[in-house]
Amino acid sequence: MRFAPIPDNESIRLAAVRAAVCSYAPREERFDRITRTAKRLFETPIALITIVEEDEQWFRSVQGLDVPHTPRDISFCGHVAASCLPLVIQDVLTDPDFADNPLVTGPPRIRSYMGWPLEIAPGLVAGSLCVIDTVPRTFDNDDMFAMRDLARMAEAELRVVALSSVQKSLLMRLDLAQRRQSLDAATGCWSLRGFRELLGLAVQQAREDLSQLGLCHLRLVGMDDALVDLGDPSKRPALLSRVVQQLRDRLPLAGALARLGENDFCALVPTPTVQGLDHALNGLSGPGILVELVDGRALKVRVKAEVIRLTELGDTATASSLWATLLGRIGGATN
Repeated sequence: MRFAPIPDNESIRLAAVRAAVCSYAPREERFDRITRTAKRLFETPIALITIVEEDEQWFRSVQGLDVPHTPRDISFCGHVAASCLPLVIQDVLTDPDFADNPLVTGPPRIRSYMGWPLEIAPGLVAGSLCVIDTVPRTFDNDDMFAMRDLARMAEAELRVVALSSVQKSLLMRLDLAQRRQSLDAATGCWSLRGFRELLGLAVQQAREDLSQLGLCHLRLVGMDDALVDLGDPSKRPALLSRVVQQLRDRLPLAGALARLGENDFCALVPTPTVQGLDHALNGLSGPGILVELVDGRALKVRVKAEVIRLTELGDTATASSLWATLLGRIGGATN
């Protein structure tokens, strides 16, 4: 097996990746949209936007896998980042460099792969957009042109930090270990720890800007029933991933989503105006989520919402009092 090489410009590449907040940031709908499109277009079970970090490839967006990262040295995308060139393997078992790779001989049992480099600056590749199948595939010229176009869309998104100033501010003050701890590995949302810090910054900014701020607790109702309908409890991670992607789709651009518990989430929504806040919160607390499965079935998960606005608590309210009031309303004991 050939391990993923380290490029000569590695220190410069990593500095650029981190300065652009490419890795260990909450997942965003703008990236999920691209991987969902790639998965549908190429009819593969897996599509990823990977960021090649120092020791691992971290998934900025993931369709079809239940892990947030894999080791860099055995990653296919590590080869793409090092060469700055696309990598297309139609049957890995015929390629001695990859046939005995642990990601081939074990889960996810890669058999075919197409990955395209994602440049954040000339000659500096952050990672790749890739599609993976568990059977041999023939990727023709049209497929590669389509992949190139999707990769350029992903590249453009990576070059723009669309996270709100509050989220970017928090990420930039955390080191990589703290960033990992501030994210929920299963869903790519903020963890409770990260969200509490984010809330403090958001309240401070709302006071300074005289802007609006709301919290929306979201409880997924019917997840267990949906799993019974599936007849396979092991599909919980896949079902949860698809539900959370739809929650992210409901977020306004400056919003942030955190996972508080197994089926509990909370959205932080800053807006300039009262009308904008009302609109955003109404969108979050909208109808249930319909998840379409590969076999054609559709499962519905209801969303129970509880909303609180910073202005409800008066001009002296703190992040702690806002959080405590929300927990009191939902009857929760989240620390």
